Amino acid sequence: MYVPDHFAFGAGELGALLHRVGAGDLITSGPGGLDATFLPWSYAPDEGACGVLRTHVARINTQWREQGPAMVILHGPDDYIDPSDHEGPGQVPTWNYITMHVRGTLIAHEEPEWIIDSLDELVGAQPTGWSTDEMGPERLAAMVAAIVGVELRITSITGKAKMSQNRPSSDIDALADSLATRRSRDEESQYPRPSAETIEYLRGPSRDHALAREQAVERARATRRPGGSVG
Repeated sequence: MYVPDHFAFGAGELGALLHRVGAGDLITSGPGGLDATFLPWSYAPDEGACGVLRTHVARINTQWREQGPAMVILHGPDDYIDPSDHEGPGQVPTWNYITMHVRGTLIAHEEPEWIIDSLDELVGAQPTGWSTDEMGPERLAAMVAAIVGVELRITSITGKAKMSQNRPSSDIDALADSLATRRSRDEESQYPRPSAETIEYLRGPSRDHALAREQAVERARATRRPGGSVG
């Protein structure tokens, strides 16, 4: 994944997004070429060198047999940005998004105990009071027999947030306000309804990044002025 410096995630942001993981695409390569399945995941940060992602697939889905190097693509918020959302004219349509590529080694588990523990972990990460205990032994055993557990032992993580950080801070403010106005409208709109996560990111990390860049530029200019000083 191509990641310009100004769109890269820091280690803290990567960890925060991983802890919020819900679902993502498992990508593997098998005899027929590339395979992909969209799956829910649980995350164990303290296992292995870089943590572990766990889930399960239907036994009939032969992707679980494609063990070895694999990748999970995790999706954050994504929203269309229209030229009219900017503070000035002459802009072009674009798309803001957050994504993460998690690479590692895929390992399959057919042991019932491992699968049940993984199911409980997956369900426990959601806001629900339900547990596998409610299924009854026979029904649970039948379900476990029909699925295979898989885990990705993480070796590297690459994150990208293309969220207008390269824009002036004043334009980021205008973008956030425009998206918030669009989101608050009840009537039909020609544009998709923006996500609250995108607006929050624009007003937080994106704006902070732009302000830091602008302040650095101003400090550099000050040192070049006659008699200029910094501090």
